[in-house]
Amino acid sequence: MKTPRISVGMPVYNSEQWISDSIESILRQTFGDFELVISDNASTDGTEEICREFSGKDERIRYYRNDCNIGASDNYNAVFHYSTGEYFKWASSNDICKDTFLASCIEVLDERPDVVLCYPKTRLFDGDPSNAKDYEDGLHLIDESACARFSGIIDRMGLNNVMNGVMRSEVLRRTALIKTFFSSDVSLMAELALYGKFFEIPEYLFYRRMDEESATKLKTEKEVLKHYDPELKNPMLFQNWKINLEYIKAIGRAPLGFSEKACLAKRIFRQLVWSRSELAQDVVQAWKSRFH
Repeated sequence: MKTPRISVGMPVYNSEQWISDSIESILRQTFGDFELVISDNASTDGTEEICREFSGKDERIRYYRNDCNIGASDNYNAVFHYSTGEYFKWASSNDICKDTFLASCIEVLDERPDVVLCYPKTRLFDGDPSNAKDYEDGLHLIDESACARFSGIIDRMGLNNVMNGVMRSEVLRRTALIKTFFSSDVSLMAELALYGKFFEIPEYLFYRRMDEESATKLKTEKEVLKHYDPELKNPMLFQNWKINLEYIKAIGRAPLGFSEKACLAKRIFRQLVWSRSELAQDVVQAWKSRFH
């Protein structure tokens, strides 16, 4: 079986309510040279049955099931590790991609070697996609400067919709991928921006479901903790320290010249100064956790 141009990775967990719609939106893509890699995080509902039914009907679908719930971050990484394509896209089991999503993004990446990630405009919905509302990501980062692109991610990132775009697999492999701390997905996008440009297609081709079941921003703190650590074994401490440390590591890994790294070092220093109260709160929280 030949290697597909693009791998679509779908990490899933108890997704029976919406996963059929999400899979079907991928299978309807006008660009058909893809594989859909599904990693099931030990779902306890009907997700496994649905996925196996789809994979039995379409050879482009590969289904894997974890023996236990390994947490969202590791499962997101798993679908990428299973992938084989030149390009890669994460796809949530709750969201909908319009038919030309892949074709439009791949056309840009094929023509623009300086672009590492291409994504379309986003609409948010709860319930019926026909009631979706436009969302402005504002992350069309085509500056020549890696420092400017990195700053653009940190300064303008709201909802991380761009992570659902199409990326170059060879570049994504050079990153730290997703770690087990809040906003690790943001630090990953910031790291990618060090390697190349982000291109926004001016069409609304991505429909993101925003409800309490699917959106991390709408979950309680305990639900978010369980999302990352299913057994709730480790307290999620020093979250602001971790994301800033990840920024520093990403800059160290990136193959950039002295002037770019100097600019980035100044940017990180300013970031640390601006977030000093959050960093201090992390220390206080860690200290209090010792006595509970």
